[in-house]
Amino acid sequence: MFKLGKYRFESFKYRPGHRANYAVLTQPGNREWGVKYSPTYSYFNEYDVLKYFSHPQIPKRYDFGRDELFENDKFVLNEHFIVLQNFEGEDLIEYYKQKGVPDSGEIENVIKYISSATEPLQYLHSKGYVHADIKPGHLILDPGTGTVGLIDLELAVKTGELIKGVTIEYASPEQKQMNNLLKDVTDAKGEKTVLKQVKIDGRTDLYTIGLILYEVLTGKIRAETARQPIEINNAIPQKLNEIILGLLEEASSNRIPSVEKLKDELASVV
Repeated sequence: MFKLGKYRFESFKYRPGHRANYAVLTQPGNREWGVKYSPTYSYFNEYDVLKYFSHPQIPKRYDFGRDELFENDKFVLNEHFIVLQNFEGEDLIEYYKQKGVPDSGEIENVIKYISSATEPLQYLHSKGYVHADIKPGHLILDPGTGTVGLIDLELAVKTGELIKGVTIEYASPEQKQMNNLLKDVTDAKGEKTVLKQVKIDGRTDLYTIGLILYEVLTGKIRAETARQPIEINNAIPQKLNEIILGLLEEASSNRIPSVEKLKDELASVV
């Protein structure tokens, strides 16, 4: 049994590529809550930004702080933590790694799942925020309902702000550009110069949705191949292939411009 402050859990998940371990709380009445914790990473930003959102596919916040972690009453570490609504389900990418590359019959479900993911994303953008870190593990699918939850908003920023971090494998070109420019910045003046050169907005998230779609439908990571998705999986409809390419335009000005437009485009496939 683990104890972190007043919270108890029996086991935890180590999540490769993430800053934190994750556990579902076990005390009576708390199964709907999960806790993320890390010895080095504060969750203040995520806890703070979640106060602006109320959407069934974005987790509610409950508590955050720093406290002692014990395993079977033996002290382990001091940990930063955040307690959030627990979304039961599966990482969308892992779901299809286990299920296999979608055939023509399964592609309809993929479209349904991505369409579900656009709901919290559209809400987030309507509030003037960009998730800025959509990647495997941040889109949680409930296979029973087809609903996709959008989690881990620790790097979320207001539209037009500086990024707080980046996952290079799932970053848009503008995120990579900003990340490189910020390496040489030492003051506020330098930050303002970067903001004049690079803009982060909703199209940044749409690029990453394109990467996720590409990977789900082909079983390949986009960075590892320049092939069109339809060349890898010929079950992909031509229209869906065009949508993916429209999301993956290098210049954000050439991309599908909004979540609303993406939803319309996806609806035209089925």
